[in-house]
Amino acid sequence: MQYENQKILEIGQGSPLNINWEMVSHCQYDCSYCYYRPFTSDTNYSTLSKIILKKLKNIEEDFIINLIGGEPTLHPDFTQVIDELISIENLKEIRIVTNFIKPESFWNKIQRSSKIKITASYHPEYKNKDFIKKSEILSDQFNIDIAFLFTNKIEEFIKYKEVFEDAYQLAKQKKLTLNCVRLHKEEYNNTTYEEYDPEIEDFIKESEHKVSSLDNKETTLIKTSDIQKNIAKSHFLANGYNKLKGWKCDIKAFIIHYDAQVSYACKNTKKHILTCDFKTEGIVCPFNLCECDDYWSFKKVAP
Repeated sequence: MQYENQKILEIGQGSPLNINWEMVSHCQYDCSYCYYRPFTSDTNYSTLSKIILKKLKNIEEDFIINLIGGEPTLHPDFTQVIDELISIENLKEIRIVTNFIKPESFWNKIQRSSKIKITASYHPEYKNKDFIKKSEILSDQFNIDIAFLFTNKIEEFIKYKEVFEDAYQLAKQKKLTLNCVRLHKEEYNNTTYEEYDPEIEDFIKESEHKVSSLDNKETTLIKTSDIQKNIAKSHFLANGYNKLKGWKCDIKAFIIHYDAQVSYACKNTKKHILTCDFKTEGIVCPFNLCECDDYWSFKKVAP
């Protein structure tokens, strides 16, 4: 891979330990591109969260956590869990990945902390009429990142292109960050991206370019022999810089599942939460594409 006619030698600035916590296994939405569904779970999430929090408090190194689901805000003790997480000194960032359907009053109950970042996912298959309004209001209280997902249906596209423009204007005013998300399918060692209708594809490319040009954007570090530059994540993806099979990756990431099993990210390994020590080693990437932008920050070295 090349950047400005020079071979890319390294990617990523290095990252603390990264933990995804799948807080619940269900969601209010039933999106066609997602495997989480609305249902009533009989899992005792309250008891499980106490066990997980105890384990997290024993981690000695700095780490960040992504609260995912399903929809994490459906956890019965969500606000209490946030309070506990904020109190962990070496937990440096708490990212709440949400469909953002909960009302503003719900978010006002969350303890204010510079550690918290809300990643609000926009899903065009469902109406969320207050999405932009909430994003703007809550940007005064929390760090907000909008993950804008582009679907491949013209009837949805006609509506969501206006919503995207509203989100872009907020990002332009530096009230929040904005990321473009393409539909993709995952199978072991292989990720493929959606082939969009030409009109939608043109709009996505235009949107990715606009986001790349913002002063306020999420970036990924790339290095050549002469250049060290943080480029927009949308630019990184559009140029195929996530084709990293064979690269050495210093990944330190885990996924805590709703059933108390812990997956070692990018490895075919699982342990129960009670036996996991959250220690791991780097790998040579076995995947054709690294589709998780959170993992792009781990240092990677070209073969």
